Order: sequence, then structure tokens, then C-alpha cells
Amino acid sequence: MKNVMPMQPYLVLDTDDYEVKKEMKSGISHFYEFSKKKNSKVEMKAVPDGSVDLLFGIGEQDVKTYIGGTVLAAKGWEFEDGRSYFGVRFQPGSCILPEELSIRDLVNKDLEIDGNLFGDHLTEKLAGSKNISERVNVFTTEYAKLRGKELADGIQKLENYLRERIYDTDGCICIRQLAEETGYSECYIRRVFQQVHGISPKNFERFVRFQKLLHVINKMPERIRLDALAQQCGYYDEAHMIKDFKQYAGITPQGYERLITGTKIPELEL
Repeated sequence: MKNVMPMQPYLVLDTDDYEVKKEMKSGISHFYEFSKKKNSKVEMKAVPDGSVDLLFGIGEQDVKTYIGGTVLAAKGWEFEDGRSYFGVRFQPGSCILPEELSIRDLVNKDLEIDGNLFGDHLTEKLAGSKNISERVNVFTTEYAKLRGKELADGIQKLENYLRERIYDTDGCICIRQLAEETGYSECYIRRVFQQVHGISPKNFERFVRFQKLLHVINKMPERIRLDALAQQCGYYDEAHMIKDFKQYAGITPQGYERLITGTKIPELEL
């Protein structure tokens, strides 16, 4: 299965001491840690990535835990002052949830939960850890105990194939073609995908194209023509690309390019 690195660029732009640890196994993309930047002029936003984020806000007196699925458009993302945050970003479709949670409950939401649902005394252990490396070890040890809650084998294989084909084509494959390749009906494919991701394959494909566009813009050594950028990332035309980008990032591609000038995005350096 192809691994991807889902990006949340506003976390880098609007936080201090942002640090990343790549994982790429057990369904996890990477871990990250940061503290909220004071007096920032950049609005903190989440952007669509098809992923689930589990976030632990570690304070002096307690640990607050939040879990959220992909947003459907650029959406405000609020954090408390006085806390350091340790996050887990899962590969799309790969988060094993406790019995109390469903992926459909997480789409476009941030829910405060009991962090110990993911492991006995997990929040206490994370709060007592000295750095991100120790917290990664604590979380992966506890999370491994949840790995028994897997999908039925046939559904998992089909979902893996669908996701792989969507990645391979950078989100430019139609449901009809997926149905022809797998021998399943379009209706069944949509139902399986919704069961695993909480969103339709069509929406997921749009998010994959958008995430590719983010990666391309962030890696550009110099400004690129928008029509060439649209073609490279699988959009019908420049207008289609700008419309999607503005919806998902809350800003135009040109505005985003100016915003990130001089900023290193750690996810691109792993």
C-alpha cells in the first residue's frame, strides 16, 4: 500500500517549535508536536486531507484529548494557550478506532474524548514523557493493542485497492472505472468507501488532488504558471483548480504561495 504524508500547513505557519516524527507503519503517517504561537497574524485552519488526527493537549494540571476526521473545506482550528500538543496523524482509512467511536462521527468535527480509550493510563504516560520520541514510543505501544479491531478481510482488500488506485492516479479515476476493475457495483464501492472513510470516493479524490497541489506548491523552487500547475495536478483547467484550492485552503494559490515564502514545511523534508 502506497504511503502518503497528509499535510496541514497552517500548523507550521501558526505554531512554535513544530516537530515531526515519521512513522509510516501501523496505519500511522506521522507524529507531530507544537505549542501555540502567541500574537500570530495567521488564522489557524485545518484543510481537507482525508485523515484522522488524534491530538493530546498537555497542560500543567491535565491532558485534554481531541479526535477529528477530515474537514470538508478550510475550517478554523482552535487551540488553548498554555498547553503543548502531541498529535498523531493516521494514514487515510487506516485509523483503528475504539468501540465507542465511528468514522462517520468524526468527519468535519473535533470531538473531545477520553484519551485513555486508546490505552490504559495513556494520557498520564504521555504527560510524563520528556520529548516527542518518548511520547511516540508510549503511544505506539498502547495503540498496538487496538490493532485487533480490523475490518473484514474482503472489505479491507477492496478498500486498499480503491485507495491505491486513487493515489496512483492522483485522484483522477472515475468510480465507473473502479467498478469495472474490481467487478463490484458503483453503489457497493461507494458504500464500502463510506464505511471506512466516512466520505465518498469522489470527495476523497478531490482531497487527494488538493493535497498533491499543496505538495507541488511547497516544493516549487520558483513561481510556476497556474495553467501548468493545474495540468500537473489533474485539474480540468486553471479556474477549476483555483476554485477548489480556495474552498479547501481558504486562500488562492497565489496567496498561499506568498504566505509560505521562507517557511520550511517539515513534512516535505522527511
